[in-house]
Amino acid sequence: MTDDRDGDAQDQVLGPLIRVLEEAADDAPWALIGGSALRLQRTPVESPNLEFMASATTVEALSGMLQLAARWERGQHLAATRLHFLRHGIPVFVFADPVFHGRYDSLKPIEIPSLWDARVPTRCGSVLVLCTPPEWELLLAVVLGATERVDQLSRHLREHGFDSRLVVRLLREGRVDHETEDAVWSVLERAS
Repeated sequence: MTDDRDGDAQDQVLGPLIRVLEEAADDAPWALIGGSALRLQRTPVESPNLEFMASATTVEALSGMLQLAARWERGQHLAATRLHFLRHGIPVFVFADPVFHGRYDSLKPIEIPSLWDARVPTRCGSVLVLCTPPEWELLLAVVLGATERVDQLSRHLREHGFDSRLVVRLLREGRVDHETEDAVWSVLERAS
């Protein structure tokens, strides 16, 4: 589990960062993703980073506001224009229109309307942070083959429940392979 001091340090960076991100985004969608989003929703996962996804225009505006260069990169699991910087020792990543690549599927979150509708507004100090829901994080973990994260989310969803209608919409709009869909439902059946 994440050290409380790490979470406190992230929270101190998060408040001012959200205000800048909201200004850069205007009305465009953005979300805190990954372990930090889950931590804010009381899911015990480790994450030394703050990771966001946003539109390309948002990342371009944020890049200009912070006077930092954003670069397009493609790794084994992620392709996106990426803005990366440190704030008080906390690594921050902002991905523009990311595409997550797994063994069978590629997910393009910007093309999944139900994901943006399902963002979880979570209070962090005096700001409201829009976080991706655990159901999305589970789908992404299955696609990426992140077994440790799948196990963590399975335990969390077993204790707190999940929105099966949201899962159906994410799978359908994400246009995932049948094997991925079966794997997600298998995890959720164990969590029920």
